[in-house]
Amino acid sequence: MQTNLEKKALENRPKQIIRNDYNNSDEYSSKHPDALSDGDPQGKGSGNGGHTHRLPDYSKDQHSYDYSEIDTDSSNIGGQYDIEGRNGVGGRNFLKTISLYSSEKPYDPAKINCDDNISEGQIVII
Repeated sequence: MQTNLEKKALENRPKQIIRNDYNNSDEYSSKHPDALSDGDPQGKGSGNGGHTHRLPDYSKDQHSYDYSEIDTDSSNIGGQYDIEGRNGVGGRNFLKTISLYSSEKPYDPAKINCDDNISEGQIVII
């Protein structure tokens, strides 16, 4: 026997399918215009892979992940608000201007001096 929730869901399903932007002839994928970062707020991807389902590779360390095929270092990914910000807040373009690190001066944990943090007890080395 169906629950009330299941009955309502089946009644409303046709309305929701009509509302859906995607269908069999225009399926959503990593290459769909709504998925690509093309200047609008919707898309965030580059179309070059991305996080998808993968089978585990048991020949590697179980705590490692190969990001070589994923476009994680591109300035072309993200929606409009990710890149430009919104209402004067945030955005990659603004954050690049105030960041201590860049592609010319990359972050390197070996170059970070934590002596003050250790002496103030903020970091405890065991």
